[in-house]
Amino acid sequence: MVDRPVPMSTLRPRKSDNDAEPIESMPSAGANRNEQIHRRRHNNQGIIENPLVHLNDDELLQDVMVFWEECLPRVDRGELIRAARVAQNARSYDEIARSTSRDSKTGPNEGGYNPLVQLREEEKAALIAEKDSLFSQKGMFVVILTVSLAAFLQGFVQSSINGASLFPDQLGLGASDSTVREDDYKLGAANASPFFFAALLGCWLSLPINDLVGRRGAMAIAALLIFASSLGAAWCLSWKSLFSIRVVNGIGMGVKAVSTPILASETAVGFWRGSAILAWQLWVAFGIMMGFVFNLAFWASTSDNPKLTVQLILGSPCVPAIFLLIGLYFCPESPRYYLRRTTPNYNPQKAYEILLKIRKTELQALRDVYLVYKSVQLEEYTDNIDEEAPRGFFGHAKNYVSQYRQLFTQRRLRNALISSSIVALSQQLCGINVFAFYSGTLFSSVTSSSKGDHPLSTPMLYSFGYGAVNFFCGLPAIRTMDTLGRRKWLVITLPVMTLFMLAAALSSTTSSEINNGVTRTALIAVFVFRKYVDGVLKQQTLTRCVAVFTATYAPGLGPIPFTLASESFPLSHREAGAAFAIAINLLFGGLIQMFFPRIHARLNDGGSLGLFAGLNLLAFVLVFLFVEETKRRSLEDLDLIFAVRKRDFVRHQVTRYLPWFFRRYILGRRERKPLLYRDLIWGAPRTEVGVDRDWNGFAATAGAAGGEDGELGGKDGGVSPEFPRRPSGLMVSEHAGRISEDSDDSAHR
Repeated sequence: MVDRPVPMSTLRPRKSDNDAEPIESMPSAGANRNEQIHRRRHNNQGIIENPLVHLNDDELLQDVMVFWEECLPRVDRGELIRAARVAQNARSYDEIARSTSRDSKTGPNEGGYNPLVQLREEEKAALIAEKDSLFSQKGMFVVILTVSLAAFLQGFVQSSINGASLFPDQLGLGASDSTVREDDYKLGAANASPFFFAALLGCWLSLPINDLVGRRGAMAIAALLIFASSLGAAWCLSWKSLFSIRVVNGIGMGVKAVSTPILASETAVGFWRGSAILAWQLWVAFGIMMGFVFNLAFWASTSDNPKLTVQLILGSPCVPAIFLLIGLYFCPESPRYYLRRTTPNYNPQKAYEILLKIRKTELQALRDVYLVYKSVQLEEYTDNIDEEAPRGFFGHAKNYVSQYRQLFTQRRLRNALISSSIVALSQQLCGINVFAFYSGTLFSSVTSSSKGDHPLSTPMLYSFGYGAVNFFCGLPAIRTMDTLGRRKWLVITLPVMTLFMLAAALSSTTSSEINNGVTRTALIAVFVFRKYVDGVLKQQTLTRCVAVFTATYAPGLGPIPFTLASESFPLSHREAGAAFAIAINLLFGGLIQMFFPRIHARLNDGGSLGLFAGLNLLAFVLVFLFVEETKRRSLEDLDLIFAVRKRDFVRHQVTRYLPWFFRRYILGRRERKPLLYRDLIWGAPRTEVGVDRDWNGFAATAGAAGGEDGELGGKDGGVSPEFPRRPSGLMVSEHAGRISEDSDDSAHR
């Protein structure tokens, strides 16, 4: 049922789809642009607003004309004006599309609105589908396929490292008991070298490489480096040579780990961006699983020739690297790569042509290119938006150093860095990569104690089971990553992971029976791979078990670190911010590779798993206090999410959300959840001025006297929770005053 529209005395009759008549007379928006720029850096009021909200129709038309003449002269001007009006009133045109799709007899006053743009039937269907349907953009399939191939290669390389660890004698290690401790470090160093050099070189090189050749070009360079290093590793005869060749492998891994999720995030529709980026972690897990399948096949077919087995395991990543290169030939470049104003690659026409291929309608492509263009004007961290691109080696070097420095000095960037780095670090603190990197070694050690040298097939099967559970249990996150949300997945799964890791640790140390290797294997498997029959734990093959710890990890900490790293930063600093967060992830992954053999030797199974149980709990506390929700927001909207002071976010969690949670779920009181942000895009403004029932609790005069981080006195802190200006383009109905479900869900949980 559609509510009756609110009368507006300034409303003028609509003449055509591209009527230039303003709805109401307003002053110039020049001062408001400065206010918007400030809010995207210091959002003291928690306001989430459209970058076009301050423009009336005359101002919008004038701006579109400038954009058309400078950037898209070959595009039909009328179509661009239609798209700009739809971009300015996203929620209203979404409701128009839904109301008229149900009732085609609503006439010109569609769904309680009097719009300037009459949507065509295919446009209405496309607007509905992009919000409701996960795979509505058919052009995204080739992007997702390419991202999946890159992720598969990443997982396959990890399996190659893991599998080769089972043959230390082929690398000149484990010759005598006197060298066991030293050999642990040598094997750890050889296994950790790709992760160390990915963190110390590859991630940081991704910024200049992306600047030079784009996301797709960076992925191609990474694939070539991994191909060459895998081919070289197959002929290594010592751990030293393997260490050296894996330096090249690590650089490729680092460049690819930064560039691939960014490509997915920048091409996807904002409503389903998380599910698009999920392809990265999901297919990393699939690559791990299939890598172990090939490891087992190589071992089974060449068991009488261990040297050949190791060569095949180390050289096998060459094949998926070739497939990735083929996929990149057909994959489009990120359209946002061509929309950064201060780079030599700035080309809005190319960006539009790419969007036209990956969106269903011209309206959506024009809307997105114009919105990104306007958002970039507001988010560039320079006083002059017309600043020329840097030139020469020293000019580029100065620009890169400036970007990394601003990650720490600008509030909006610093908040994104804190959040993405915490989640990236948490993935390593949880202990999952102990099973990713050393599942073969771990289960080989616990099964060999009772029957001497256990066949290598058993640890390989356990490793295969780890990869399989990680892949299949990640499937439920495909849609829920964008409906349930990143933050909620983390706060739900981390406590469960803590409990099961602790249970695995306790089960490893509770009885003298655990000295028996078969029993120890079964007890660890029950908590990492669950099997409980009539109260008796039995050793089973890994393929028949359900991986509880891994299954809990798969939809939560598995995909979210790379998702947050690739989406949290503005276009001007996206590679720099993602490189920093992913470098932290890979660096600590390398440290685990390096030191876990010694940790395990000193603490044994129970102590090692107990250590990671405590780190899981620490990760949960950090995520709850410091990590924002980013679901169902465009990349440009996230400027306003991360511009809110981190201390305000923490205060809200502790003083408002926790008490509400206790009253709601412990005491059973039905109270409205407190909101941190004020959504003026999909939530709309309050219609009852002065009523404080929905406001987020920020003081109306916060920052009025000036404050930290260069806050402007009276600029942002004194903003009213109502719309600063009424958007142009249509009459808004009364029901626009409600808070939408999207706004409520994405507030902070």
